[in-house]
Amino acid sequence: MVKYKEFKLGDLFEIQKVKGINKSKLVNPNISTNEYDYVTRTSLNNGIESTTDFVCDVPYNEPNTFSLGLLQMTFFYRERSWYAGQFVRKIIPKFKLNTKIALYFNTIFSRLSKVLLSVLVRHVDNVFRDSKVRLPVTDADEIDFNYMEQYIAELEQQRFAELEQQRFAELDSYLKATGLNDYGLTDEDKKILAYKPIFQEFKIVDLFNVVNTHSILKSQVANLENGNVPYLTAAEGNNAVLKYINCPKEWIDEGNCVFIGGKTMVVTYQEKDFCSNDSHNLALYFKDSRYKSPLIQQYFVGSVRKALSKKYSWDDSISKAKIRSDSVRLPVVSNTKNLDFNYMEKYIRAIEKLTIAEAVKYKDREILTTESLINKM
Repeated sequence: MVKYKEFKLGDLFEIQKVKGINKSKLVNPNISTNEYDYVTRTSLNNGIESTTDFVCDVPYNEPNTFSLGLLQMTFFYRERSWYAGQFVRKIIPKFKLNTKIALYFNTIFSRLSKVLLSVLVRHVDNVFRDSKVRLPVTDADEIDFNYMEQYIAELEQQRFAELEQQRFAELDSYLKATGLNDYGLTDEDKKILAYKPIFQEFKIVDLFNVVNTHSILKSQVANLENGNVPYLTAAEGNNAVLKYINCPKEWIDEGNCVFIGGKTMVVTYQEKDFCSNDSHNLALYFKDSRYKSPLIQQYFVGSVRKALSKKYSWDDSISKAKIRSDSVRLPVVSNTKNLDFNYMEKYIRAIEKLTIAEAVKYKDREILTTESLINKM
């Protein structure tokens, strides 16, 4: 049975004021190679508002300490060297600290937040020093740091396993719900992937109606509630979706189209109606409604990207007028000029299976890695 004893925080830690700096003094903020965190009163992101390079003439705070933001009285363990904004305290342990022991104390400190919020800021330091906490001790009545480390390690192991199981279960459920759990290549799939189609060039405007999207600025959607309508930008990644909003009907563009980010030439297929951030963006709608299937349009995404991505740039961006002269190379039925839509659908379906197979292989590798890590904890 674990034995506990009360300790006064002032006997275990020093609490100090730190020199705060304004954000304008940061050097190369938010660069991935930065070695210093910029810590403010925020309770988000472990108290980190930004990162910075070395700031001359301002002493940084050492790692393996804690920060206390005086706005919401939130404590965070500081594993790296750090600079502080205004109204932040530094808490320095009088004993050797590592990450697991720090996490144990961070939980204890969080229980103090409500107490510290009830007093004036000028009294916070003394209230912290005088506060008493119950800690596990050895038979010699000394703080049992080994127990703390073991306790945190067991919690991490348990939570890590739970998160991995949840993540993989969600992937399996998604594959089953979308019918993608059958990702083995059939003989027909292999034949399609090996097939060398005949290509011909087609004017884009002969196949699509091209329109400029609406131009709904980020400032216009900033205060909208979350919803189900994709808010698209020209940024790459996440299928051009910045977030999902509750979009007014008059701002919505029709989906089931090929979407081109006008400044960046990011090309995606948009199945649902959407809201666009810039009228430079283009939406391409198939003129022949018989071929508006998602698979065929995804084939066109790749074709348009391949044909135009090197032609246009930020300084010379695509437009509704310029695209009128652009063409794409597309597969046709042998001995005809007819687009081979049957091949396009089967090809994308086979590529989809290959992609899912790679995702499942990755999942299986992650399971093995997770099990290995858990066993080592």
